[in-house]
Amino acid sequence: MDRNILSQLIRCPACKNPLEKAAEIYSCTNETCKATYPVFNNIPVFINPANELFDQKDFEREDDIFFKTYNSGITRFLKKIQPDITYNNVSEKNYLHIASLLKTQKPIRILILGGSVDGVGIKHLKEILDESDLIVETDVSYGPNTTVICDAHEIPFKNESFDLIIAQAVLEHVLDPFLCVREMQRVLKDSGLIYAETPFMQQVHGGKYDFLRFTHLGHRRMFRNFREIQSGVVAGAGSSLVWSLKYFLTSFATSKKIDRILSYGGTFLFFWIKYFDIILNKSKGTIDAASGFYFLGRKEKDYLLSDKELLASYRGFRYSSES
Repeated sequence: MDRNILSQLIRCPACKNPLEKAAEIYSCTNETCKATYPVFNNIPVFINPANELFDQKDFEREDDIFFKTYNSGITRFLKKIQPDITYNNVSEKNYLHIASLLKTQKPIRILILGGSVDGVGIKHLKEILDESDLIVETDVSYGPNTTVICDAHEIPFKNESFDLIIAQAVLEHVLDPFLCVREMQRVLKDSGLIYAETPFMQQVHGGKYDFLRFTHLGHRRMFRNFREIQSGVVAGAGSSLVWSLKYFLTSFATSKKIDRILSYGGTFLFFWIKYFDIILNKSKGTIDAASGFYFLGRKEKDYLLSDKELLASYRGFRYSSES
C-alpha cells in the first residue's frame, strides 16, 4: 500500500476536513473541530472522539476487538479442522466478475470495510492488483490485514476516493447500515462499484456487535441509490437450516464453556446439510429462506430505485395474504 497516496485521501471522520500528521498523531486542520487521532502499532486509529461504541484507547494494544485471530496453537488447529456451516459457491464467482470489470482500469483504488481478515473469494480480486493500485483494509478490529482502524458510520476519506468499496459480512454489525451505505456512496467515485454480502437467516454470531438482518428486498433498498449489476443468494436454505440446528443445540448451554462445546460439536453433527444448497441455490424458492444475500451495483449520478420498482423486483413465491 502506498502510504503517500493514502495520506492524500484521509479526512477527519468527525468533520471531513484534511488532517495533518506530526509524530504519531493526526490533527484536524479545522479550527472548530481540532480532533486528534493517534497511531497505535503503526496503524492510524480514525475513531471520532465522540464515538459512543469505540474509544481510541481501545486500540492501544494490538489485541482482538471483534475477530479472534490470536489463538493458541490447539485452538487454531481445532478451528482449522472445523467445517464451515455455510455453503458459499457464489463469492468467488462474484469477485472474479468484479475483477473482470476493473482489470482494464488503472490505477485501482479499493476500500474494504471490515477487512481485518480476508473474506471468502477476495483473493481473486487481490490477484489483479499491482504496485500502482491502492487497497485500504479497514476495521474496528486488529487482524492480519488491518491498515486503518475506523468506524463505517464515519469513513475517514475524502469524497469520491475509491473505484470499489466492499462490505462483506459487515452491515449486520453496524448500528445504522443506511448511514454506512451513504458514507460508502460519498467516498465512491462516480461509476464506481459497490459490493456487499449480508446475512438474512443467521443467528447471532457477533455477540454484542450483532444488530440487524435483511431480506432480499430489504437489502436491495439499502442500496437504492446504486444501479444493480446483479444480486442474489450467497447461501441458501440448507445453510440456514444448519445455522438453526446448531443454535438449537447451543440453546441448551448453561455456561459459555458448554456453549462452546455444543457449538463445536453441533458443527460436525449438522454441517453436511449445507450441501443441499448445491441444488437449492439454483431454486427460485430459496430467496425467502436464504442464509444471506449479495449486491453488486454501480454508482450513477441521480439514480434512485423507487419503492414501486423495488416491490416489482420481488423474486419469491410468498403472498402478503399468507399467515
